[in-house]
Amino acid sequence: MFKKARLLWLPLLCAAFLSTAHATYSIVACDPKTRECGVAVQTNNLAVGASVPYAQAGVGALASQFETNPMYGPRGLALMAGGKGPEETLQQLLREDGNFEGEGIEARQVGMVAVDGRAAFYTGKEAADSNWAGARSGAGYSVQGNGLAGPQVVDAMERAFLDTPGSLSDRLLAALVAGDAVGGQKTGRESAALLVRTPDGFPLDVDLRVDHSANPVAELVKLYNLQSARQQLIEAGIAANRGQFNQAKASLVAAVARANDWPRVTIRAAKTAEQIEEPLLALQYITMAFSQNPAWAQEEIGAGDYAEVGASPLFHRWVSREQEQRALEAYRKISDPKQVSPEERVDLSRKLLEVGHPQEALVLLRQPDGAGQTIQFDLLRAQAYSAEGNDTAALEQCMHAQKQDPQNLRVRLRIAQLKQKADAR
Repeated sequence: MFKKARLLWLPLLCAAFLSTAHATYSIVACDPKTRECGVAVQTNNLAVGASVPYAQAGVGALASQFETNPMYGPRGLALMAGGKGPEETLQQLLREDGNFEGEGIEARQVGMVAVDGRAAFYTGKEAADSNWAGARSGAGYSVQGNGLAGPQVVDAMERAFLDTPGSLSDRLLAALVAGDAVGGQKTGRESAALLVRTPDGFPLDVDLRVDHSANPVAELVKLYNLQSARQQLIEAGIAANRGQFNQAKASLVAAVARANDWPRVTIRAAKTAEQIEEPLLALQYITMAFSQNPAWAQEEIGAGDYAEVGASPLFHRWVSREQEQRALEAYRKISDPKQVSPEERVDLSRKLLEVGHPQEALVLLRQPDGAGQTIQFDLLRAQAYSAEGNDTAALEQCMHAQKQDPQNLRVRLRIAQLKQKADAR
């Protein structure tokens, strides 16, 4: 009987342990231009991101701390979404507090902001009696904390938020870093979170949490750099598809600079670098990724994604014998290349070029039918000729492609590279 009762009480005890957030500092803010809303928070309790921050794009953001009342977040956002301002919403939340976990409004500290810039905050008597507690707000933000090293924490957070350029996420995180740097909480650190909701949702939303760490803000910065790098890669791909190659390259370089120890970033950057006719950059990135984790070479090579760098000895050292034989076996199964669709020829040619077999790729690409006269075929033929060392034939293929589309940026860049190579000789 005792064991059963203990099991019944266990979830309630866990909920009580996790929901409190003594000694916490946070900033809530919205950007009226982008309609993004978010929260950055740090505490000396476990998993602050699971209970304190709430935000909704186009509506507002809210942090409920010291003794967190989990009803405040969803209820507060619903009231603001219904048209109530932050101050009116806050007063209603306090009236309807319900003494969650036996605590009343004297144990609450709340900060909230609406997307139109209005803000409100509240610090109950128990929260105010902690080591140092206080709050301040301005147009579009509210900073609040309790159990802090002193007023310099909220001062530094406010200045950093107002002085930092960039996105709302950048500014919120800068505020949290600033508060941590001047002392943060008197009792120490344990968890931190950054939550930003955007009108477009995932993957533009930011929802990052460090649940247990001796230095949670620093860990949160690392996670944010990874998230930002991933987003910059998405932007690079979009720019590449639009023909904005310079912009795409700038985003690639910035992304890798932020997360050069994450192979997923460098692998994706390498593929986009190939797309914008930056083979040396692609080779640099893929070498970084495979050197950090050689298992990626086994997963990545074989689909033809790296045809543009397949002739390089630096790349070929990652090609396994099995991967090479797989491409050659698929080629040998073709009795008559004319009976293979153009799409299949392109696919297999890229695989052959990737594993260092340009001669076989040329057999597939030389077919004299109309389907073989596309720019895609011309560029692949040029790649195969270059891999064989025949840059003259490669240039002829590119010139043929240019006649079909004089404004094609990939073709123009390939021609420039071949001419530069010839001049260097």
